[in-house]
Amino acid sequence: MKEHFQISPSLAQMIVDAAKEVIGKDINFIHLDGKVIASTDSSRIGSFHAAALQVRETESVIEVSENEMFKGARKGINYPVMINQKLLGVIGISGDPEECRSLGFLLTKITEVLIKEQMIKTAVQSLDELRSSIVRMLIFENEKEDTFMNEHLQPLQYELEERAFVAVIHLQGLNNASSLSVKMKGMLIEQGIQLFTYLFPSQYVLIMNESQYKAALQILHTRFRSMDVSCSVGIGSLGVIAELTESYAHAKLALKYALSKKETVCEYEKLDLEMIMENIDSHIRNDYTVKLIGNLSEEEINLLHTYYRHNLSLKRAAEELFIHKNTLQYRLEKIAEKTGVNPRDYHDSVKLYIALLLQTL
Repeated sequence: MKEHFQISPSLAQMIVDAAKEVIGKDINFIHLDGKVIASTDSSRIGSFHAAALQVRETESVIEVSENEMFKGARKGINYPVMINQKLLGVIGISGDPEECRSLGFLLTKITEVLIKEQMIKTAVQSLDELRSSIVRMLIFENEKEDTFMNEHLQPLQYELEERAFVAVIHLQGLNNASSLSVKMKGMLIEQGIQLFTYLFPSQYVLIMNESQYKAALQILHTRFRSMDVSCSVGIGSLGVIAELTESYAHAKLALKYALSKKETVCEYEKLDLEMIMENIDSHIRNDYTVKLIGNLSEEEINLLHTYYRHNLSLKRAAEELFIHKNTLQYRLEKIAEKTGVNPRDYHDSVKLYIALLLQTL
C-alpha cells in the first residue's frame, strides 16, 4: 500500500454517496484539519467540523448529542478512518446517536473497503509509472543514476544483471488498444519481464537481463499468437547498463529489418550486411536506390522482395505470388529491361538486392 496515501475529495464523495445508499442517512467525510471535504448534504462541504478534531486527537469515536455541541457539528456519530493503523480522516453519520450506533460498523466497513480498493489501484498505477520512468531513463539518457536504479527497482522486486538488452515490439492493427494494453501487461509480467513501457503510437519497449535472452526469443515468437495481434519485434545488442541506449538503437534497426521482411522477430546480433548499409551516408543510399529501382512500381518491388525471400527460387516465389513460374520469369525480364540489371544474373541480382535493402533503412 502507498505509504502517504491521501483521501481526495472525489474519493471521499464516492464513499459518502455509497454509504448513504446503504444506510439511508446523511454522511460527511472530514479532513484531519476539520474541513468537510465531502457530504451527501452539499451545503456542508467546505464547512468546519470541530468534532473531527476531537476524533483526531483521541483516535476514537465521538458522539454529538446536540447540534453545535462542537462548532460546526450536528447531532450524530463520528468515526476515525483507520487503515493499516494510520488515521486518514473522519467519517460521520448525521442523526440521533441512539439510531446511528447500530450503523457504525457497516459505515466503517464500507469506507474501509472503498479506500483499500483505491489504494490498490493507486499502488498498481504507481508501479506502472515507475517501470516506465526507469525504462525511459535507461534508453534515452546517457547518465544512469545508480542510486535511482537501486532505490526504484526494489518495489518491482526486480534486479538488473550486469548485462542486459532492449527489445522493441511493434504492434499492428490496434482495434482495441485499451484491452490489448491489459493483455500485454499481464503477459509480460507473467513471463518475468518487469521493465517495459508503451511508446506512442504503437510500440512497447522492454528491458531484459542477459539470462532472459533465450527465453525472451521463445516468448516473443509464440505468445503473441494467443493475443490475436500482429506484431514484429527487434532485439537489441547485449551490453552493460550504460550501453542500453545503444541497445535500443540496435533494437530499432532490427525491428526495421523485421518489418521490411515481414518477420516476427529479428535479432541485431544476426544482422551483418544491413549493419554495414546503415552506416552509409543517407544521400548515397538514396542516390543508389533511385538509380537502380527508382522506376519500378510498388508491385514490382514486392515481387523482388518475394523472389529474394525464397532465395531466387522461381517455383517457390511463384507459389507465394499465386502466378505461374513462366509469368514470374516474364515479369523479372521486364524488371531487367527497366533497370538495366537482370535479377536472374548473380552479379546483377546482388546489386538489386542491395538497393532493396538500402530502401528499407
